[in-house]
Amino acid sequence: MSAGFVAVQLLTSAVAGAQGAVEPALKAAFLYNFVKFTEWRAEAVASDASIRLCVLGDEAVETALEQTVKDRQVGGRSLTVVRVNVDDALGPCRVLYVTGLDRRRVAQVLERIKAAPVFTVSDLDGFAAFGGVGQLFVENGKMKFALNPTSAQRAGLRLSSKLLALAKIVKDEAP
Repeated sequence: MSAGFVAVQLLTSAVAGAQGAVEPALKAAFLYNFVKFTEWRAEAVASDASIRLCVLGDEAVETALEQTVKDRQVGGRSLTVVRVNVDDALGPCRVLYVTGLDRRRVAQVLERIKAAPVFTVSDLDGFAAFGGVGQLFVENGKMKFALNPTSAQRAGLRLSSKLLALAKIVKDEAP
């Protein structure tokens, strides 16, 4: 059994156990697994650089993510969690978790990093259809996720077929 398959199974188990899990910890687990099942173009992540996971608007998710990635590596790279503000430089982020913004501010953030190799994810309604790469949502008491492959492609990201198989696939909304 491959390590990738085991990780997908763990992600599926996390989804199945969402009712009893603490929400920030569960979101952190999803973010960590998104890193494990995504490939960035070579110039986006230098071989000696850490992978930067940025959190905008949710201190509890930031704390849970720090604990989730502590002492872990993906692809031989360490993982660094950084709290960011809406006006910060977001291009160095490889994952950007956004919450607590209105639709206008979300649109501004997505526009600023449109061509950057950033896996954008949020729990905001319609985020993936609005141009984000991933969206976390609760359905029937379980946390699930949606992915927008077009947004991922725009960002130069390659999503694992195993990750796509577990996701609800979302397309861009018409302008």
